[in-house]
Amino acid sequence: MRIALCQTNPVIGDIDGNKKVILDLYQKACDDKADIAIFPELSLLGYPPLDLVEKKEFREYVKKATAEIAAATIENTAIIFGSLHEDIDNVGTNLFNSAYFCEGGEVKLIQHKTLIPNYDVFDEMRYFEAAKDTAVIEYKGRKLGISICEDIWNDKDYWKVRLYPEDPIEKLIKKGADLLINISASPYSYGKRIEKEEMLSGLAKKYNSDLVYVNCAGAQTDLIFDGASMCFDRKGRLSAICNLYSEDYLVYNTESAAEEIHLIERAFCAEMHDALALGIKDYCRKPGFKKVLIGLSGGIDSAIVVYLAVKALGAENVNVVMMPSQYSSKGSIDDSVKLIENLKISAKTISVEPVFDAVTEALKPHFEGRPQDVTEENLQSRIRGLYLMAISNKFGYLLLTTGNKSEIATGYATLYGDMCGALAVIGDVYKTDIYRLAEYINRDSEIIPKEIIEKEPSAELRHNQKDSDSLPPYEVLDAILRMYLEENKESEEISAVTGDAQLTKKVLRLVDINEFKRKQAAPVLRISYKAFGYGRRFPIVQKWRNQ
Repeated sequence: MRIALCQTNPVIGDIDGNKKVILDLYQKACDDKADIAIFPELSLLGYPPLDLVEKKEFREYVKKATAEIAAATIENTAIIFGSLHEDIDNVGTNLFNSAYFCEGGEVKLIQHKTLIPNYDVFDEMRYFEAAKDTAVIEYKGRKLGISICEDIWNDKDYWKVRLYPEDPIEKLIKKGADLLINISASPYSYGKRIEKEEMLSGLAKKYNSDLVYVNCAGAQTDLIFDGASMCFDRKGRLSAICNLYSEDYLVYNTESAAEEIHLIERAFCAEMHDALALGIKDYCRKPGFKKVLIGLSGGIDSAIVVYLAVKALGAENVNVVMMPSQYSSKGSIDDSVKLIENLKISAKTISVEPVFDAVTEALKPHFEGRPQDVTEENLQSRIRGLYLMAISNKFGYLLLTTGNKSEIATGYATLYGDMCGALAVIGDVYKTDIYRLAEYINRDSEIIPKEIIEKEPSAELRHNQKDSDSLPPYEVLDAILRMYLEENKESEEISAVTGDAQLTKKVLRLVDINEFKRKQAAPVLRISYKAFGYGRRFPIVQKWRNQ
């Protein structure tokens, strides 16, 4: 059977645009004499549509577009695509996340999603009901077992602990399926693709079934979808894989003897680099932004964000502002200039000193008798935020923030200052990984000036300030944060590794008490199993760490 894998990058809510993409690729599949064209989960709506599905007008528009796609199909080339289905019985949400199988101008099968995820970034139980049953459809001599994303993630022989009591894939096999098809919108995190390949390969081999998995590619706000749609033969060998981080179209013949593919996931920095660049590109492209703005400090974080923006959008669309103060070192300014020249980007310089002096003078009588402290440090950051937001408003630039995961975790960032912006590009990248990424960027030539990489990190908000004045060394801090945030380890477990219970307690408390900042922060591009944002929900007002 010739199967066209149509790895698309839908725009959430752009029903007409997504429909056109689906119909254009379906026509291409027809021209290529494919038997089936397969599209990702909710490919007509975009994933995740969230509360849009609660709007009646939206649902009606989706229903109309779904019928139009079905009507456009011809005999001998079927289509499978993801859409919404509404079945009103006055019990539950009445909405289903569904796969439509259409051919010859008709809908031949609607398979609803059975396993409805409700963890991390997934909140589908808020919107969708679970399928009451699974069905196999016979087509051109094959028995197709169609499933949707999570449905395939519950094999008892692969998972030691399962989230659901039933396995839709096992049901499909018992009903005679000999070609498993899974349409998916599976967000990226490092390591997940290897896990996915192992799991899917095991299923194909276990059930002696061909298996086709079609994922979407692109970014939807904070979520990044890496594509990498896969085909497996009956022996579980990976026979075809689509492009990473971009749309793709591939025709796979289940009868061809393809050479097995072994390279599934590249080095961490290569994956992180491409994922973040895609995140910037789609966050700008989908709502219609052309140009971005970044505050360039001379530090490694802002340098990395500027570089990634250039990779995503082109140098002509990246604008930076240097905003020195009396505490800015000459080295930081010179290093920034060198980066600007390396990347050939547009830059402005605006000193914060005049405004800082005026504000401190105006506040002097009100602060009388109190020494200078973090208040004055934050003033500088907030003046910079004022400048950046003004330029962003005046020229229509999208402002990118430059805080890393280590800073966001511990609150080492200023609300309404350096946290101003629409997208936290590196908010899921630990400081130690920022240095790894810089070395990767410079693997062929020096793009990030070595002076930026080698100098000791500093916010430069007072004389001789260093990050180490307030935080433990980043290699120590990041190890603690990784255990706490991503591995969900308890204080005692972390202390057993660090050998320092007091330091562990201090770091965990910093994470907990700064939740109020993160709730007001820009969306964070997600590349790990546990990023700040929708997938990590902790109360702002709580006293757990104080007990």
